[in-house]
Amino acid sequence: MADVPQSTTLGTAMRAALAAGERMSARYLTELVVETKSSLADVVTDVDRACEAAIRDEIHKSFPGHDVLGEEGVAPGREAAVAALAACAEHEHLWIVDPLDGTTNFVHGLPLSVVSIAYAVGGQLETGVVFDPYRDELFFAVRGGGAHVCTKSDAQAWLTQPDAKLPGRKIVVSGVGELRRAVMATGMPVRHADRKRVMQLAAELISRVKSLRTLGAAALHLAYVAAGRIDIFWEFDLNAWDIAAGALLVTEAGGVMQTLAGESYTLAARDVAAGSDAAVLREVARVMQQ
Repeated sequence: MADVPQSTTLGTAMRAALAAGERMSARYLTELVVETKSSLADVVTDVDRACEAAIRDEIHKSFPGHDVLGEEGVAPGREAAVAALAACAEHEHLWIVDPLDGTTNFVHGLPLSVVSIAYAVGGQLETGVVFDPYRDELFFAVRGGGAHVCTKSDAQAWLTQPDAKLPGRKIVVSGVGELRRAVMATGMPVRHADRKRVMQLAAELISRVKSLRTLGAAALHLAYVAAGRIDIFWEFDLNAWDIAAGALLVTEAGGVMQTLAGESYTLAARDVAAGSDAAVLREVARVMQQ
């Protein structure tokens, strides 16, 4: 496989994320064109599509031969998402993009949406970026290089001199390894076939933790796990573009990313858990797999 310098893919991911973030910010609290996809809980706006177009343009400026798996380029529904990933997961150079994670939040004027961009080589994650334009936080990681967070201006300065020290500061997971001490986050399982049962199990788990948060954006949850702001995150039936960048952030921040069946995370994983400690994630999995 042809090697691409990490600084080059990181720079491309940063530029793409910032370009999409600018479009998201410019259209926040404006009139939107909103369409329903697979269900009432699965919506898309004209901004999602504009953000993805900006990301694809930026990637193809640097890497015209690379493949891009983007949410808005895939037909609605679980089956289509699984098939789309299977068709390209092992490609030599694959970018995995959620141009606006947290679309429902965006539509309802809640400032909890992010851009998520990952780059993988032969199925192995190499670069991940999650950009929160509302709080001016750009989370990023490269394989073997740790996880970091910086501001937009810090990122732009580094992009003019990519051989310089990485911008911002390193982030690490919280280290919390007990449910009773944990701030836990999840997403409501609106697409799950047995939603009522999952909610019952979630209630059992919630009763055992310190506190619960549900922010409506999986990539933001994972970035917050990496930054030590959330101790445990789990969710059912996510797509690759929801998870990929955040998964690299978590592992590079010293955390654990796995499936709810306790298996190692891969791009094909849809039921996932993340945190500081494998033992506590096994406990989460034990409850949720009943």
